[in-house]
Amino acid sequence: MALESDTLADTARRFSEAIRAERQSTLEALAAERQAVVEIIKTLRQETARRRKAASGRFVFGMLLGATAGALTVYFANQRASEETRLGLTAQAPAHRATLADRFKQALDAGRQAAQSREEELWERYRRQVSEALQPPPPEPEEPLF
Repeated sequence: MALESDTLADTARRFSEAIRAERQSTLEALAAERQAVVEIIKTLRQETARRRKAASGRFVFGMLLGATAGALTVYFANQRASEETRLGLTAQAPAHRATLADRFKQALDAGRQAAQSREEELWERYRRQVSEALQPPPPEPEEPLF
């Protein structure tokens, strides 16, 4: 019985050593994977920072290009003859031209009229639908019995 117990103890010891070795290799593999993930995250952060910096550079370049194009457009659109500029003459607005307040009132009136006509149109449609709903259905033609 001592021999069996020694064999059993020896087997248990070897099994325990195998489990410890497997555990150690698993822990080492997990540590290696963790390190790889940390490196990937670090690389992704660097790439994100590089792209952000490149995008902000393109944005600033676009803003400058747009501002320059806008300034040139305004300059060329508002250029006056040199004599008119030198004398400081400006074109006078015709007397029949409406002021901003008049144009605002006209726009309000047009909006009111459009709203009123749309309201009338909707009421008319509502009345038509109600009258159609209240009408009895047309009688069905009678079929001969034979």
